[in-house]
Amino acid sequence: MKRILLGLLAALLCSMPVPSRGEVVDRIVAIVNDDIVTLREVEKYVAVERKSRYSSMNEYTSNLQLREKLDMFIESLLIGQQAKKFKVEVSEKEVDDAVANLKKQNLIGDTELRNQLKREGIDYKEFTEGIRRSILRSRVLARAVLQDVAIDEKALRAYYDTHIGDFTPEEYRLQQVFVSAQRKDAAAVAKEALAQLDKGRPFGDVVKEYSDESAKGQGADIGFVKQEDLFPELRQSLKLLIPGTYTQVVRTPYGLHILMLMEVKKGEPRPFEEVREQIKEQLFKVESEKRWKEFMAKLRASSYVEVKI
Repeated sequence: MKRILLGLLAALLCSMPVPSRGEVVDRIVAIVNDDIVTLREVEKYVAVERKSRYSSMNEYTSNLQLREKLDMFIESLLIGQQAKKFKVEVSEKEVDDAVANLKKQNLIGDTELRNQLKREGIDYKEFTEGIRRSILRSRVLARAVLQDVAIDEKALRAYYDTHIGDFTPEEYRLQQVFVSAQRKDAAAVAKEALAQLDKGRPFGDVVKEYSDESAKGQGADIGFVKQEDLFPELRQSLKLLIPGTYTQVVRTPYGLHILMLMEVKKGEPRPFEEVREQIKEQLFKVESEKRWKEFMAKLRASSYVEVKI
C-alpha cells in the first residue's frame, strides 16, 4: 500500500506545471524502498560529498553524469536505511570531532570553512550531514563486511613471494650540486647552476663552481644511496629520471639540491617479517572492497529501486 502511495505521489509531482525559465527544475529521479529521490537532492548530495569526504572527490564528482551521481546517492540512501536496521547511530560529538580533524588536516579555521562552504552554496548543516553519512558508511561496512575478514599466513607469504620486487628498494648512484640554505644568495646560485646545466655544461664543472665546499669532493659523486634514506622531496624528484639526466632545483630543510642520476640498482629485499603488516593491510583492503561491492549488489537487488531517468 505504501509503495502504491509513493507511486501516486511521484506521478502527481511529475505532472505539476513546469517552472519558468531561469528557475531550478526539480523532479523525481528515483524511488528507493520507501524514499523518494529528487534531482535537487542528488545534486546537493554530490556537492556536499566533495567537501565532506576527500579533496580528490572534487575533480571526480565534477565529471560525473547524472546517472552516475544518482547511483552514488542511491547507494548512500541504502546504507542509511541499513544503518537504521542495524541501529547504528552517530553522535553530534563524533560529527564535531570529525569536522575538527578535517579543519586540522586542511590547516583552516571554522570561519574559513564556513566561508568556503557559503561560496560554494553549501549549507553548514548539510555539510555536517555529509560527515555523518561518511561515518555511518564506515560503521555499516564494519558491521556487514569486515567482521569475519581474515588473512591467513599462507596468503601473506604467497603475496610476498609473488611481489618480491615491491619490497626490494632501489639504490641510486648520484652526483649533486648543493647550496646551503644558510647562504643569503642560495636561490640565485642554484638557479644559475641549473641554467649552466641546461646550456650543456658538464655536471662536474658546475659542481666545482657553484656547489658548497662540503659537497665538492669527488665531483660531488655521493655514491649509492638507498631510496628510503633520501628526503621525500628528493625521492619524488628522482622518479621520472633515467641515468644521465638531472632534476630541477629541489629544496630540503638543509638547502637547495640538483641531483644527477648516474646509475640505478636493486638493493636487498626487505625481510618478510618487516613488511608482514604492510602486506596484511593491503590484502585486507582488497578483500574488504570486494566484499563491500558484493554486499551493496545484494542490498540493491533485495531493495525496491525504481530509477526514473
